[in-house]
Amino acid sequence: MTGLNTNWSTNIDSSANSNTKLVQLGSPVYNEGDQVIRLYDNIIKSGVEFDELFFVYDRDNDNTLPFIEQLHNKDSRVRAEKNVYGVGVLNAMKSIFKIAKPGPLVVIMADNSDKHSVIPEMLSLWEKGATVVCPSRYSKGGMQHGGPVFKKILSGTSGKVLNLFGFPTSDPTNNFKLYDGSWVSKIDIESTGGFEIALELISKAYYENKKIQELPTEWWDRTAGESNFKLWAWLPKYLKWYLPLLFSTILFALTGKKLGNKKLIKEENGTIQSV
Repeated sequence: MTGLNTNWSTNIDSSANSNTKLVQLGSPVYNEGDQVIRLYDNIIKSGVEFDELFFVYDRDNDNTLPFIEQLHNKDSRVRAEKNVYGVGVLNAMKSIFKIAKPGPLVVIMADNSDKHSVIPEMLSLWEKGATVVCPSRYSKGGMQHGGPVFKKILSGTSGKVLNLFGFPTSDPTNNFKLYDGSWVSKIDIESTGGFEIALELISKAYYENKKIQELPTEWWDRTAGESNFKLWAWLPKYLKWYLPLLFSTILFALTGKKLGNKKLIKEENGTIQSV
């Protein structure tokens, strides 16, 4: 809808007390239409208590924006945020992490593929010290409904192999995750493709010895909207993070030592900390 007034989208008090638990839900959107209404309803029905729910969009003619505005008029905790890095899902995800404030940040897909009722437990694990909380489709009690068979086999097998050697989650590529906002907002993102960003972040948390916790979840294949997942184009970009992580996990299992990873954290003064 060209010319839509989105001034309402960024009008929010950002002076949150860093000592409080500010629960943030962030979601990238691309022509999701009224799916965001269903997403909001599911979150409310699941009993998720949150302070902010923001949707990151690419272009001002995205057909999701009128529905986000409807939600904002109903609930001021909901807003839209323009992708500040340029178009594409990777840049939308980077914008979500840039926006993050101290407190838990849960990344949710707008296609309603995630099981929102596990979010309260994710928040509980964060309160107990987890830097990253990983809902897993492949752990005991987890399930996956629909989706391309090859993608399911590839994702499930790669995650289970890591977990077999002691990696703390069997579903590292799932983008439905909770991150500590103070931690993730300082990460120097190196991904160049798209959804492999989840694998990059979990890798860096692992190399830093951050607390990573897993819980079972369910996932449903998209039934509406447009998917931006590009398996074959992004596979080499996944492997860039997966293969060193697999080697490091095996090395740690055998020797108790992890590989270091350069360019992990961008400090406040702009310098890079290596582990």
